[in-house]
Amino acid sequence: MSMHLLSEGRALAFLREADLTAGPCIFVHVPKTAGTSLRAELAAILPPDVNIHVDYTDTTRSFRERIDEAVERFLDQAGPGGIRFASGHIVARHVARIAERLPQARFITMLRDPVARVISDYRHQRSPRQPGFEAFRQRVPDLDAYLALRWEMDKSALHLVPQEILARGDTAAAIEHVARCFAFVGIQEMYDLSFRAITALAGRQQAPQIRANVNMDEDGTDAVDAATAARIRALNPMDAALYDHFAEALRTATPALRAVLG
Repeated sequence: MSMHLLSEGRALAFLREADLTAGPCIFVHVPKTAGTSLRAELAAILPPDVNIHVDYTDTTRSFRERIDEAVERFLDQAGPGGIRFASGHIVARHVARIAERLPQARFITMLRDPVARVISDYRHQRSPRQPGFEAFRQRVPDLDAYLALRWEMDKSALHLVPQEILARGDTAAAIEHVARCFAFVGIQEMYDLSFRAITALAGRQQAPQIRANVNMDEDGTDAVDAATAARIRALNPMDAALYDHFAEALRTATPALRAVLG
């Protein structure tokens, strides 16, 4: 309900209801949305924290098995350990599982313009800083090949929206689900305001200081023409719908939020 309050301009009511200190704060980290920077700063505000992660060098089991196991490990720690903050590249089924086990959990996430996010993700996976980049470049020689990969489409939605909604392609249901289940949805293109709102909800409003895991490799994919941008949006309709909705909601709420946050 809290995101609805924000979209209605009721910033004070939103800040009260979405209080991240009321339960463990779970950051659902959509890849390439400034999440590494945000995670580092929130972990300092809400200790003790846990990073829900997998061993990417373990090829003996599927990634699904490894990430599911990591979530169960976190849940075993969270209760007795009094964990206040956790983050990871978890997906919607994990959000549901955590909410079932930890009813007081508050979920947050960040979205990014789908064209920019896709290009950044492509660059990240082909960067020498990324393990396995050479094999990736062999399998995926260029941006066109990357855009054709079905499992790379609507990646933001895969992290936030249940499979049954994704299968129907129901963008209205997806937006409603995220608005209902997440205490706050930030926007990378409005990072300063998003960060200030999140840290206010965490009890210590501050300006962002860290910028981590930023692509520095210049491979000519940082800018795309209008036709390619339109193609990316068409191939990622759920991501585009989620981004457009929550970006507009945050833009609409900006005056009320700034008045409260100072």
